[in-house]
Amino acid sequence: MKYLELPREIASGDFIAFTKEQMKTPDGLKLRYTFSGSVYFKRMKEIGLYSTDRAEIKERIKKAQMLDIYNNCLV
Repeated sequence: MKYLELPREIASGDFIAFTKEQMKTPDGLKLRYTFSGSVYFKRMKEIGLYSTDRAEIKERIKKAQMLDIYNNCLV
């Protein structure tokens, strides 16, 4: 079965990739990576991924072709 790769255009995909990259840096293990008030929260705001607008988030997910992705998985 092919692995699901979350694109960096959505917060969860960027979070996974960014955290993996940062963990390889000298200070990477000393930092906290969360969606609220930490290193990643600051990054989300800087790159335009932070939003509380559900319609905006849904549109971003749709553009990334990830809308209803879990409903489309075969178990």
